[in-house]
Amino acid sequence: MASLRFGRVNGPMGPMWVAETDAGVAAVSHADSPQPMLAELGRRFPGVTPVADAVDDAWPVTGVSPPLDLSGLSSFDARVYQVVRTVAPGQTVTYGEVAALIGSPGAARAVGGAMARCPLFPAVPCHRVVRAADGWSGWGGDVRLKRRLLEAERR
Repeated sequence: MASLRFGRVNGPMGPMWVAETDAGVAAVSHADSPQPMLAELGRRFPGVTPVADAVDDAWPVTGVSPPLDLSGLSSFDARVYQVVRTVAPGQTVTYGEVAALIGSPGAARAVGGAMARCPLFPAVPCHRVVRAADGWSGWGGDVRLKRRLLEAERR
């Protein structure tokens, strides 16, 4: 990897930190400070120092799915994120359906774990994955936010 750069951009939920490599978006954070994101990147990309620099700020606004750099993530999580990226705006899929699509039927809870630790929202639209029992879940701890995002996509 040649470089790891990060910067602040405007996203669908307001300002966010984005980190990218030459391969694509490596992490996104909605925190006020980039420090939590940088700490995670240090684990995923040992020996690489992130540099504050300009990053691609078009995709959060246009909704175009940027290329991702899934380096340092488990192969399970990477497969989950790749499948979730294929869910159309305004549509939903259950955790169990994602598990089946990645060839791990019965791993719905593991998919939920992958969603909970996903470092790439909104490049990976985690809000489109729901619980089979009631069609919702506490994504990010805020079901209301999940509903608002889906409703906005359906307009």
